[in-house]
Amino acid sequence: MTSVAIKGSRYRVKPEETDRRGPFSRTFLAEGDSWMDASAWNQGSLPEFMAREYNNLGRTNLILNISTSGHTLTRIVDMMNKDFVWWLNQQVYDGILFSAGGNDFIDAARDTPPGQGLLYDMHGKPVPANGYACVRQDALKDLKAYLDKNFEAIYQALRNSKKNAATPIYLNSYDTPVARDAPAFRNFSGPWLYTAYVNNGIDPSLWEDLTRGVFEDIKNTIQGWVAGRTGVVAVATTGRLDKADPNATGNSFDWVNEIHPNKNGWKKQVPAWLAVLPA
Repeated sequence: MTSVAIKGSRYRVKPEETDRRGPFSRTFLAEGDSWMDASAWNQGSLPEFMAREYNNLGRTNLILNISTSGHTLTRIVDMMNKDFVWWLNQQVYDGILFSAGGNDFIDAARDTPPGQGLLYDMHGKPVPANGYACVRQDALKDLKAYLDKNFEAIYQALRNSKKNAATPIYLNSYDTPVARDAPAFRNFSGPWLYTAYVNNGIDPSLWEDLTRGVFEDIKNTIQGWVAGRTGVVAVATTGRLDKADPNATGNSFDWVNEIHPNKNGWKKQVPAWLAVLPA
């Protein structure tokens, strides 16, 4: 008997390969983005490192991972009935491990024309004293309202499920990265914040302060989903990772690229999750 973290797609094809390593004391369903999927092809994932720690503790738990790198909360909701809801109908879980919202913020900053998304177009404008002044508060308000609506759809799907109406959901609050030219794959995936800041003409002297403010907004948005909802827990994942060198273009300290933890980073994140999940 051993703890296992396995992709849902693989489990659906050959469940017996995993089940024979049980019986499992706890079963969790992991859904979300790259912070639940994988930071890079050779860096593992949070669920994998959780399973390793469960093994160190002598526990026999299963984590079924249906997350997908790059997914936004909006995308998860759009395909919810074919994916998340299907898995909710299969069995009772001891908890849902959920990571979403970060990509929605980043896309709102990066994938829009300058000044039309989350950030002001600062080309040719005086450099403000505070980097957070580059955030369009009207756009932020609209984004948060949109994400709140989407999370409510996830929450209602969970509470309306026949098998998991009482199952708790645990929310990733992320950690604050450093904006730098460190993509996952050059000309394919990333960088993310770096690209957003360059596209909007934001002076590099403001990047640290701006990133801190944006990720505080992300954390506050996610922690706001707890209010008024039963069985929703925001995991204290922030402030755990050592910041990357802003001049590094690859793996640095606890980060494998600009916005994703490396193996050491995942190891530092695991205790935050195990502190709140059922023993």
